[in-house]
Amino acid sequence: MIQIYIHFIFGYFKDHLSKIIFNILSISLGIALFVSTQINGWKAEKSLIDQTIGFNEKNFIGRYVYTGNLIQNRSNHSILKNLDDSLPNGIIVEPELHLKGYFKIEDNQIISIPVIGRDMITHFNFENRINTFQRIPKYILSKSLLHKLKTSTNTIQLSLCNKQLEINISEIEEISKDGIFAIMDLVRLQNFCNLTNSYTTIKLINLPYSKFDEKNFYPTNTFNDWTFESKKEIIERAGIALGSLKINLMIISLVSVLISFFMVSNIYTGLFLSRKIEFGILLSMGGTRLNNFLLFIVLSILMGFQGGGIGTYLGITISKLNLVKTVSTVTDSLQIESYQDFPNDILFIGITLSVFGSIISAIFNAIKAYNILPIELLRDKNESSVNSPINISNHSKWIILILLISSGMLIGNLKIEKQILPGLIGVALVILGFILLNFISIPYFIKGIRKLTNTLNLSPSFIIGLKEIELDSWKNGLIISTIMLSTSLVFTLSTLTMSYESSLKHWIDEENKSDFSLISEEKLSSGEPGVPIGLLHLLKTKNIFLEVEPFFINSKFILSGKYFTLHVLNLSNSFNKDQILVSKNLCFLEKICKGDIILINSEKKGQIRLEIQGEKEHFFSERGTILMDFELFKKLFSTEFLNSIRLTFYKNTKRDEAYEFVQLISKKYNLVYLDQNQLKKLYLEGMNQVFSVLDTLKISAILISVLSLVTSIFYFVKEKSKILAGLKAIGMSLTQLYSLLFYQILFLLCSGILSGILNSLILAPIVVFGINQNAFGWNLIFSFPVHFVAKLPILIPIFTAIITLIPFYFIYRMKISKELNYE
Repeated sequence: MIQIYIHFIFGYFKDHLSKIIFNILSISLGIALFVSTQINGWKAEKSLIDQTIGFNEKNFIGRYVYTGNLIQNRSNHSILKNLDDSLPNGIIVEPELHLKGYFKIEDNQIISIPVIGRDMITHFNFENRINTFQRIPKYILSKSLLHKLKTSTNTIQLSLCNKQLEINISEIEEISKDGIFAIMDLVRLQNFCNLTNSYTTIKLINLPYSKFDEKNFYPTNTFNDWTFESKKEIIERAGIALGSLKINLMIISLVSVLISFFMVSNIYTGLFLSRKIEFGILLSMGGTRLNNFLLFIVLSILMGFQGGGIGTYLGITISKLNLVKTVSTVTDSLQIESYQDFPNDILFIGITLSVFGSIISAIFNAIKAYNILPIELLRDKNESSVNSPINISNHSKWIILILLISSGMLIGNLKIEKQILPGLIGVALVILGFILLNFISIPYFIKGIRKLTNTLNLSPSFIIGLKEIELDSWKNGLIISTIMLSTSLVFTLSTLTMSYESSLKHWIDEENKSDFSLISEEKLSSGEPGVPIGLLHLLKTKNIFLEVEPFFINSKFILSGKYFTLHVLNLSNSFNKDQILVSKNLCFLEKICKGDIILINSEKKGQIRLEIQGEKEHFFSERGTILMDFELFKKLFSTEFLNSIRLTFYKNTKRDEAYEFVQLISKKYNLVYLDQNQLKKLYLEGMNQVFSVLDTLKISAILISVLSLVTSIFYFVKEKSKILAGLKAIGMSLTQLYSLLFYQILFLLCSGILSGILNSLILAPIVVFGINQNAFGWNLIFSFPVHFVAKLPILIPIFTAIITLIPFYFIYRMKISKELNYE
């Protein structure tokens, strides 16, 4: 029996190489996108944790964070001794100073990096490499940062603490740890930035030889202006901040996998049809029906392993090349790109998913192989035995699909904060309902087409093509469902991105009515503050501006142990400027709403209580936004730079004079000035970066659908080779044979795309008003890509004509004598 297995499986590999390649390719595409998105999701979370901790997690158990003002109130140097005395044996303290530095790279782009001050002599020991040098290096730069700088000179310029630090290449030690960062001695950094005896964090490190149990450690001692954060809390905060991003990546990648395995299921259907007689032969030779079942399953497992292995490799390659990016308001894309490592669990999950999906795709045909009878030896084809493995009346099927779609719409639109499970269930039910609709609607479609065309003198190619589709309704239902899923995915994701774009444009128009915004040219790409706050006072003295408004953003404002976004601007006089506003999505997600009191840690006044006076639709942060008046912000925090200054001219101001002054100011302070349209473009570019992964998925879905369609027509040409050769022999022209294939592909495409559009009209509201609102709390302006639907009547025939050329080539090369030789 083992020999039969080997002959059956590997003999099929040898004789049907093209089918195997298509099968493995389709699996690989879905798994590649899954693996790459999961790796990038892990990188995003890892980069956020590393930037928080300082790119050194080894034996790290927690840290004290200074919440006061580093400049006005020096960190108490005695805290180190007091803290060290209060800790158990085996735990040491490592003071650090975390600041932001800036390097200029090619094309005058400015990159922001963490500059970390550590005590290299006594405490810092990075992978035990320092001890191997005769002297301690002045600067330690990550390999990724040096690669990014690509300097050909002997020195590089680091902008730090509003000064220029010249670093000699010979003073730099390169380390291979992932991330883009720089490390220098703590005292040197303190002196350069005039922050003597100042620390931003004090890390607690468990010594390697220590027997101390760190799992449940949480210090009870407290110090003024210092807050303790355990490693677990830091990881949880990063997970919460990127939770929605990771969930979206998971959904996107799994949908791609689903589309892939629909195509695979179609391939297994063709495999069963081509080997049906062989299953009968095995039974007549003494084999069992269980053997037939296991043969099919073993074959699917082998192809799943191969497809999963190739897909995993492709996913790793895509991730390393950063073809699929994961961007969020709290992450740094350059930091994410610098990571090359990833957990092996993702690879294991990818291969397991591939094998499991391959088995599920093959299970229906494996059951048909189990139920086959030896009489199949005497049949050329038994249509009734292969059309559908589901033996349910059409009336019952219609009831089931109506229940699936209606319940999916109801469940998918439930409003439950932070819960996307109802939306996912709703999407799954709607998709299942439409898949069932595709299978049972084929005969009705064909019957309707025949009625419409009875009075027309149609070509035999059209009639034969429709008949062949009707005979293989199960197989063609799979093809239509694959096209439907891809079309629905493209239209649903396009609706989501268009809704975001429309909402973002509307928000910019409502939020920013100024004529120009001044932004730092150097820090434009990083989005960090770079406009000198002193410029604000200078501009207010000019009589050519009706309004001069400051705008400041802190995208990592911590409230109740979670990341939120803080927006500082001039609140209108209708608001109490000693109180704050919150975005409506923050109220929806966190239940922090009008009338509530929040506690925040301020630099100048320590922990204070602020009342929320209202809620505002604020389309910016997916986690929620806190809006504070600039005068209140100055009382609580200190900052030297703003993100932008918004300028509004007097109506009677001479525009030429105003432009000339803005240009002069911009040149003097190295700023750029953006009008409303340019500002919209900047925001949209950021949004497109976030949604770039959706574009990748659209391309992947379309590619898989095309492969599915081409593969199906290949199978038709192969399985019907004798019939096609006979038609060719009795005088059917090549034009008629091309038309036969053309009409089949046209029917499948039109049915799949029509079903996909209808499906997206139901799924898109679930995604926009269900999943999106529950995950982010935003009320988006619904925008469906109607303009693209209008182009389909032109695009579909052209696309069909091109695809038809591929299988037609094999008919053109077909030898009639060879195909009609039955010996």
